[in-house]
Amino acid sequence: MSEQKKRVAEVLRMAIKGEQDGYFFYNLLAEKTTNKEARRKLKSLRDDERRHKATLLEMYDKHVGGEVGELPAKGITALAEVFRKGHLEEHKTEMDFINLAIEAELAATRYYQQERDLVDDVIFRDIFDQLAGEEHNHYELLMAEKEALSGNYYWFDYGDTSPQEH
Repeated sequence: MSEQKKRVAEVLRMAIKGEQDGYFFYNLLAEKTTNKEARRKLKSLRDDERRHKATLLEMYDKHVGGEVGELPAKGITALAEVFRKGHLEEHKTEMDFINLAIEAELAATRYYQQERDLVDDVIFRDIFDQLAGEEHNHYELLMAEKEALSGNYYWFDYGDTSPQEH
């Protein structure tokens, strides 16, 4: 396997792990919330992460081929650390979870922006640009929720479609 192909495989494995962690995180929060509208929004974020993972798996097949193999212990965001035994309980408030999710979405946005030129494939770049845009949209949605908790904005008024759904 060429060095570029190894690098592409590494980048995609980390991204797949990040999306998998995001799915688990949003699913867990959706199960914990008692607010029906919050649950709907969290499930939408969760489903976006699942869709992103499927897209990345397709890219892996196209650019690397073969089995993805074992994913890294840590993905593109800090969410994996949260799932360590007992660490999730350190986050007690909704604001704690929102801040963590904001950090994760920004990290994912940056990752996709930085790695987009990894291969000379316009489709690869377009997909990474699209993923970066969706992660940034998640960031904006979460920032709106943070504002809502501060009494400045009601986040459920924010749209719930992602760019790939149009």
